[in-house]
Amino acid sequence: MGENGRDGDPAAWRIEVSPRCISAGLCLAIAPDHVEFAGVRARPTGAPLDEEGLATVRAAADRCPVAAITVEPGLAPA
Repeated sequence: MGENGRDGDPAAWRIEVSPRCISAGLCLAIAPDHVEFAGVRARPTGAPLDEEGLATVRAAADRCPVAAITVEPGLAPA
């Protein structure tokens, strides 16, 4: 079990997009329910993550050409 004690709970994951984002748009194509553009870079939508959503966001992070998306254990910022 992880430090937050909720490894199996997708709601216990946090999505972050770093300033490295170059607006390639792959994340929007892969995970449109969870990532959106705000100005010139992507940001998390704040939509709740279920198991499928977590897998989709991880796929988007894996395909980001500049590795700007991270998915880490921890509660989403309020």
